[in-house]
Amino acid sequence: MAGLRPKVRADLVVIEVDGEAVVYDPEEVMLHHLNPTAAVVFKLCDGSGTVRELSEDIAEVLGASVSTVQRQVRHVVGQFKQAGFIEGYTPKPTPHAHSHAHADSHTDSPPDATEVPSHGRSA
Repeated sequence: MAGLRPKVRADLVVIEVDGEAVVYDPEEVMLHHLNPTAAVVFKLCDGSGTVRELSEDIAEVLGASVSTVQRQVRHVVGQFKQAGFIEGYTPKPTPHAHSHAHADSHTDSPPDATEVPSHGRSA
């Protein structure tokens, strides 16, 4: 994933609410909920930067280590790929119909996005 320049599909409809986001996937006819961490990563997935570059930008703003942030960004982008948000990837079926992306965020440490997109769907 190091050289991947993730770009979210242009047909996804995104509504931001209080730092979080709701993403509608018209292909799958599904809604996804993104927590604040996943919403930031989603917004940065415009095809202009690699996962490493996105991580460096986020780490600089947060004052966090690039390696920690990169691990988390990889995880979120991986979930976006599974949900079919990233151009060139199709959604992978999941056994349940609803989930949420959650992150623990503290001012002294970078947020951890865990359950990003899945079918049903919250991300």
